[in-house]
Amino acid sequence: MRRFLFIICLSVLAGCSQPGQRTSVEDLAMASSMAFDVINDEEMRMTVSLPHPSTGSKENTQTYSADVKLIQEGLVEISTESDKMILLNQLRTILFSEDFARTGRMAEVVEHFYRNSTVGNNVRLAIVKEQAEDVLRAKFTDKPNMDSYLNDLLQPKLHTSFSPFTTIHDFQYSETNPVFYSQVPYFELKKDSVKIVSIALFDSGKMIDTISSKQSSLIQALKGLDKLSPLALTIEEGGKKELVHIELIKNKAKITSNKNLESPKLSIYLSLQGALYEYKGDKDLGQDKEYKELEKAISQEVQKEVEKLLKKLRQLEVDPIGLSEYFRMYYDGKWTEELTKQIMMTAEYEVTVDFNLLNTGTLK
Repeated sequence: MRRFLFIICLSVLAGCSQPGQRTSVEDLAMASSMAFDVINDEEMRMTVSLPHPSTGSKENTQTYSADVKLIQEGLVEISTESDKMILLNQLRTILFSEDFARTGRMAEVVEHFYRNSTVGNNVRLAIVKEQAEDVLRAKFTDKPNMDSYLNDLLQPKLHTSFSPFTTIHDFQYSETNPVFYSQVPYFELKKDSVKIVSIALFDSGKMIDTISSKQSSLIQALKGLDKLSPLALTIEEGGKKELVHIELIKNKAKITSNKNLESPKLSIYLSLQGALYEYKGDKDLGQDKEYKELEKAISQEVQKEVEKLLKKLRQLEVDPIGLSEYFRMYYDGKWTEELTKQIMMTAEYEVTVDFNLLNTGTLK
């Protein structure tokens, strides 16, 4: 009987909640995209994009900004301006300006959202060349909803498979793993669009440089991605130039190490197959001999590009491919970031590329 009375009392108390403790759907706003820019060493400018549920409004999305030191402080401040309480359950994209990413504070922001149980781990990240806020406030006549546009742009597709499409889970994983280094798509705001122009590389949470989409595609190949984005090459030999465009590239990568940390060596073999969609050069690809010569020239050109990429990663002392993993798996003890840098600084590479063309494509 006492237990029954206790349950009744709890029910009555729940029904007598104070005003403000319950929130109706009309008082809530779902943030879809966020952007972070630098103000000074302590403050950051936080911009939140809120899709408008009302069809009667002229604008599909409301965008608010606040200069704050803490993320939750910013959400509260923006809520007072938007007259709604902001929730993060539908958050899909977080943008950071290049200046913000280079300060190292981006890692703190990502960790904050990673630990927030209301934010999904598949929220995608991107770096913006100028102000990240400008992307969320941009108006494109053929793209009325910026949130949907950004979300679609950051979804994996074959032609943009050079991009790592980094989520907050991916970033957090690579930042806490001594073997891997973070990569994030790098945006540039154009007149009528936003374009992924390159890929940003990170070291210990700080953006340090960018690499081209072609170099990023080679990183994806070395990481073992089965299907690669289209590849455009310019082959120069004997003062002549040949232009090729290859699509539907299938990749098989095999990497082995000598397991020796004192004198590390890596053997890298890429087996590639692709359809030649466009060719501009002097070769008669109807002739078997010249067809084979073009295959060999493409293999050598891709090999040069891989070696050039490895040289740049050595200069930057970063390992977004995970090459040090081929030594860590044979190492008895705790692997550290210093050991990864040691591998990147001292390893010798033997690169072999075997490219097979599947057709002759369109000739010019």
